[in-house]
Amino acid sequence: MHENPVRKKLEENKPVLGIGLSLGSLRAAEIVARTSFDYVMIDLLHGHFDKSAATDAIRSIARSGGPVPFARVSRNDAGSINDLLDAGALGIVVPMVNSAAEAERAVASAYYPPVGKRSKGSAASIFYESDYPKVINNNLTLVVMIETPEAASRADEILSVPGIDCCLVGTGDLSFIMGRSKDSPELRDTVDHIVKTAQTRGVVTGIAVNTAKEATFWWNRGIRFFLTSHDMALFHDCIHKYDAGFEEFRGGDKR
Repeated sequence: MHENPVRKKLEENKPVLGIGLSLGSLRAAEIVARTSFDYVMIDLLHGHFDKSAATDAIRSIARSGGPVPFARVSRNDAGSINDLLDAGALGIVVPMVNSAAEAERAVASAYYPPVGKRSKGSAASIFYESDYPKVINNNLTLVVMIETPEAASRADEILSVPGIDCCLVGTGDLSFIMGRSKDSPELRDTVDHIVKTAQTRGVVTGIAVNTAKEATFWWNRGIRFFLTSHDMALFHDCIHKYDAGFEEFRGGDKR
């Protein structure tokens, strides 16, 4: 089994850029797999993937030799996490982790013993090389999402759990719950607190961004892992811009 380049880049303190897929489309996965993103996240939390479609998309990305296949589970349980690992995901993103106990549950579900409790019977051993069970623990990237004030206040206990590689700050939920905008000083202070806590625990911090300018801003504040956008948002923006391009034609002289 080949080395997971996302883990390597994180260990070398290099930026990691990814994009999400929500529409449940294998064709979209094939297109995005030909980009230079570091990872593609199949989203089962807010997306339209079922187990079969997620497996097809993950394996399509893995076969491309380009971005690393990641997946975000809809819930923090052994079955949901194992399904996506069996599909071939090399990164797992777990939403709404609010305590050390929940972080421990994610670790137990994602890793084989002695780190975790994942069952060894895996279709990934057929998809990848036969050495998969021996090497996946050292190739997996486990990301927990900190996206509530409760989780932010418990960041130290959450990120102290062995096996957590990265915490992705969910600024959408966090700012919504706090009643603050995403560019508010209060939210920035909260993110800074999480970043500093993560650094003391040897954990990388991630955040969602929309532009390279945003990524640069957060890079200078210690963030190294970025989720840039997702297919649904990009399609929405592009189709409306495309539609608007015909306004003059609709209202003007066609001669």
